[in-house]
Parts: sequence; C-alpha cells; structure tokens
Amino acid sequence: MTFYRLALTTLLLVFCVILAGGIVRTTGSGMGCPDWPKCFGRYIPPTDINQLPPDYKTAFAVKGKQIADFDAFKTWVEYINRLLGALLGVAILILVIESRKTWKHDKWLPILSVLLLIVTGFVGWLGSIVVATDLEPVKITIHMMTSVVIVFIATVVVFRARTLNEWKTLGQKSSPKQMTGQRRLRLLVVAALILTLSQIVMGTQVREQIDMIAKMLEGRWREQWIEQLSMVFVAHRSASWLFVLLNGAIIWYIARIVNVSEDSLSLTLRRLSMGLMTLIGGEIVLGVVMAYFAIPKFAQPLHLLFAMGIFCLQSLLLLTTMQGKQEEQSV
Repeated sequence: MTFYRLALTTLLLVFCVILAGGIVRTTGSGMGCPDWPKCFGRYIPPTDINQLPPDYKTAFAVKGKQIADFDAFKTWVEYINRLLGALLGVAILILVIESRKTWKHDKWLPILSVLLLIVTGFVGWLGSIVVATDLEPVKITIHMMTSVVIVFIATVVVFRARTLNEWKTLGQKSSPKQMTGQRRLRLLVVAALILTLSQIVMGTQVREQIDMIAKMLEGRWREQWIEQLSMVFVAHRSASWLFVLLNGAIIWYIARIVNVSEDSLSLTLRRLSMGLMTLIGGEIVLGVVMAYFAIPKFAQPLHLLFAMGIFCLQSLLLLTTMQGKQEEQSV
C-alpha cells in the first residue's frame, strides 16, 4: 500500500469513528460500557445480564452512582465505537512508521503524522474522562470538537501525500485569469471554513441542549424538543442560510474560473466542488428532516458526519488553491 492510500484509509477511518460516536450519542449508549478501557471488566463485553454479577450496578458505579440497567445493544454500540477508535490508533501508528520514508521529499509528512498520533491519543484519553465523569455535556463537546482537529490534520496529510504522487504540477498550466480567480477563491473558502467551524460549535451546543431535554423528558415527546431550545438554535438555523449561500458562491466561482479546462488544477477543483455540492444538498435535506420530523435518531449522526465532510472538502479546496499559489510564485 502506498503512503497516500494509507493516509486516505486513515482519513476514512476518522470519519467512521465520527459516525460511530454520533450513533453512540444518539442512542444514549455512552455509558453502555461504564468502565474504560475494558467493558464491564471484560475485553469482550457481555451479551446477556446473566454474564454479570448480581451487584453489577454498584460494582461498576460511576461517580458514586449506580449505573442503569444493562442493555446489550447499548453496550455493543459503545464497544464497537471503541474498537473503531483502537483500529484508527493502529492505522495512525503505521502511518507514523511509514512516514519516515517521505522525510527526504516532504519533512512535514512525518511531523504531521506524529502530531495526528498525539492528538488522537489525547482524544482517546479524553474519552476515558468522559466515561469517568458520567457523560458531562461540556466534556462530550470538547471531545467532539477535538475531532475537528483530527479531521484537519488527516486531511492535510492526505493532500501532501497525494502531492508527492500526482499533484506536483498543480497549477503550472493555470492562466493569469485563473490565478487571479484562485486568489479570490481562497478568500471565499477561508470565510466558508470559519463559518463551518462556527456552525459546528453552535451545533454542538444545540446538541448539548437536546441531550438535556431528552434526559429531562425521558426520551418522550420528541416533537416538542425543538420548541424548548434556546437562541443558539435560532442562530444556528439562521446562519445555515449564509452557509448555503457562501458555499454556493464557491461552487459557482469554481465553475466560472475553470471553464472546460482539463489541467490538473481545474479537474481537482471541479471534483471538490461537486463533492461539496453533494454534501451540502444532503445537509439541507437532513436539516429539514430534523426540523419537521421530530429529530429522528438516524438524522443526527449523519448531520454531524456531513458537516465534517464539508469541513474536509473545504480544507482540501484551501490547500489546493494554496498549492496553486506556490506554483504561481515559483514560475
């Protein structure tokens, strides 16, 4: 496997872990395993309550409080989430080892790979703190936001690994008009990235409120949850219009500057813009579904996954135009 394919596999695993984490939170499975790194004191969790001691609620108490009744589904949802996290850790460790071979060509790849390992290790440790504190909302949000950092670092690694193979000539065939367009495009993408990050932050705050409302109402009357949200939800929903317009402008601008050119830069920008348009369309549909169909459980993790995907593609767009800028300066 080439280093690029290894980096791409690692990035895909990051998204798998994000999706699994979203499912854990949506299904309320965060305490499915009340201890860490084991699950009910086992490396392979139980599938039936008869496999647990009679006093398991007290034996595995968290912060001095008895845990809830054993639920095999929630236990295995959390366990699979942990397995995916462990698999991601192994993939990143292999990435670090293999990155040594790229030192002569790109010294940033080994540095970024090690940084990715450190940040992922921190997130894993933070996950144990989340369990130990009985899923405190603020710690869950910090845990999720740190995932944004992992996505960005992994995206940069993928981009630079691809550059070693196929994108070395990126931007060399750009016309003066395209170069000017790239500079303007960079400004739009930076603005879109900032807005996306702010939307993710507000989205996590909305999610915190939903979790508290769901707990207070014991999961009932889902159709009333949105009505009880604070102004953060209103701001998040209102900013979504600007989000759509700004990213729509990026997609339109890319179509304008690349025209029908078949050079590597134009093809890359065109593909990224099509991917961005697809994810934004999906995000709009999910937003409508959550707003008008009482926040169905399946939509919440997908909403987060699509947001992370949009952030990833925006990052790739920024990196691509920056690479074009470097080629422009070297001409």
